[in-house]
Amino acid sequence: MTFQPISEEELSRTLAITSVEVSSSALGGKVLGCSDEWFAAATNLIKPGPAQSLKGQFGPNGALYDGWESRRHNPTYDWAIIRLGPSGGGRITGFDVDTTTFNGNEGPAAAVYGAYIPEGEQDPGADENVWELVLPEIPCGPLAHHIYSYSDPEGTSKAYTHVKLHMIPDGGISRFRVYGVVQVPPVGSGVSEQVVANHPELNTLDLAHVLNGGRVVFTNDQHFGIGPNLLLPGRGKDMGDGWETKRSRQPNHHDWVVVRLGEPGVLSYIEVDTIHFLGNFPESFVLDGCNFQGPGDIPPEHDDLKSTQWTPLVSRTKLGPGKQHYFEIEKPGRDKVFTHVRMTIFPDGGIKRLRVIGRRAQVLETAGVTSDALRADLPTVPLPSA
Repeated sequence: MTFQPISEEELSRTLAITSVEVSSSALGGKVLGCSDEWFAAATNLIKPGPAQSLKGQFGPNGALYDGWESRRHNPTYDWAIIRLGPSGGGRITGFDVDTTTFNGNEGPAAAVYGAYIPEGEQDPGADENVWELVLPEIPCGPLAHHIYSYSDPEGTSKAYTHVKLHMIPDGGISRFRVYGVVQVPPVGSGVSEQVVANHPELNTLDLAHVLNGGRVVFTNDQHFGIGPNLLLPGRGKDMGDGWETKRSRQPNHHDWVVVRLGEPGVLSYIEVDTIHFLGNFPESFVLDGCNFQGPGDIPPEHDDLKSTQWTPLVSRTKLGPGKQHYFEIEKPGRDKVFTHVRMTIFPDGGIKRLRVIGRRAQVLETAGVTSDALRADLPTVPLPSA
């Protein structure tokens, strides 16, 4: 694997729309151990959101930092081991070694190692024989993001469940972000998958959930909260971990987000959650879907509400504050296969989570359910109680 340095601007145009931050604690990432954390805990490395300045604040061991900081004068290197959030790990596409809160005490260099440990087996520990080099040693300066990207158009890179960060020789790193593509869980083991005994083709799951392989591939505006937050586990803790756009001032304004489903599916219903958005939820929304088989992740004409490429799934409907809203998929979208959904909000505002419940198209086809007519005969999936 060969990684190339990229800028923060390139990050927003590449990794941010093709990959998931698989190391984040928001996805279940965990720091399993480290060599030293005298000044600041290694768990800070994988916290969501940017590192915050704690300048002028001190604790019993010295100055406080929102990051990981070890003692001085290590003759070799310090290390931290991170278990990536997805149970099956991910194919790594990039790294961000962030030193934005360290100046004069930053780690001067870093390297990254990876390991794939099947679920249920022992964690790798610091044994050097377990690890293989993924990102060779890179220089790290103060107050900066050091971003490296791996181009893998054919999806041939290896999957890893654990990474080991070497900070060479010691010092501080604010955040360590590992970007990757989540492995789609096997049938029956998806997040919140509802299993139908002896009929796996009837199983339902949230095909947009980040841990089921869903990804936000486009947002036109994410001024207050980023689009990928929509697909995170749980309902979150505040407005900061939802998707929120800035206030619009133009007539007939709308904002939109495009989600690539973890795998093609036949959709049953959606959930739009506005918890924590009490005075800033959208007035209304629509949902459309498409079956996009072309190159890349983003369907063309994603910004055209009248494009015939998109099939209406939920017609324009009002939203309310602070609650889970459930909507059935409407005809003609109920019996078709979709790879992407587009949610358009009017005129602007914030949404916490988007869940897209459906059945795996490939499993249906394996069971002989191959046409719209056959899919129309499938048992309906009842809406949850609001």
